[in-house]
Amino acid sequence: HKQTEERLQLAASVFTHAREGIAITDAEGTILDVNDTFVQITGYSRKEVLGQNPRLLQSGLQSVDFYRKMWRSLLEKGQWSGEIWNRTKRGTLYTEMLTISAVRDESGRVSRYVALFADITELKDKQRQLEKIAHYDVLTGLPNRVLLADRLRQAMMQARRRKQSLVVAYLDMDGFKEINDTHGHVVGDQVLSRLASRMKFVLREGDTLA
Repeated sequence: HKQTEERLQLAASVFTHAREGIAITDAEGTILDVNDTFVQITGYSRKEVLGQNPRLLQSGLQSVDFYRKMWRSLLEKGQWSGEIWNRTKRGTLYTEMLTISAVRDESGRVSRYVALFADITELKDKQRQLEKIAHYDVLTGLPNRVLLADRLRQAMMQARRRKQSLVVAYLDMDGFKEINDTHGHVVGDQVLSRLASRMKFVLREGDTLA
């Protein structure tokens, strides 16, 4: 009896103090309990979500097919894991890494679902920033050589499939050294940035300026 009590206290402590948000639902998806981190991430109080369905957090960014596949995985494998966009009580979007596991009773029937999630919005933002630095010129915001090479390769494949021609224009900017020498590099950077903006404005959306 004492060992059982200690296990229950340990489980309760982990549930309460976990850094991840935890939600426990019944087999129909009705929320039975949530921990403090769930409240901190979503902005909903425990009282507000008890008896509710987790769909109150839905962002609207995932398709019906996305949730259909999620439930198919839960029913067939008893688990689903992946990234998902949700919305806080205030309406703020956030990205979470979510794992849902089915809990079965002695007869093997699903009696509970346990959802464990972490807010990875900041991590995803940093990832996007790193990807932008890796593929775009910092000054002009245009694709750099790496992204140009990838776009060119894809365009060549597409042109070959459709039996079309592909146009590549290489532009040289005359007198740019004199701008830097006479007015300084700050003005030179402004000229490059303005030129890139104007050229981008007159091109079609499907064209690449790098």
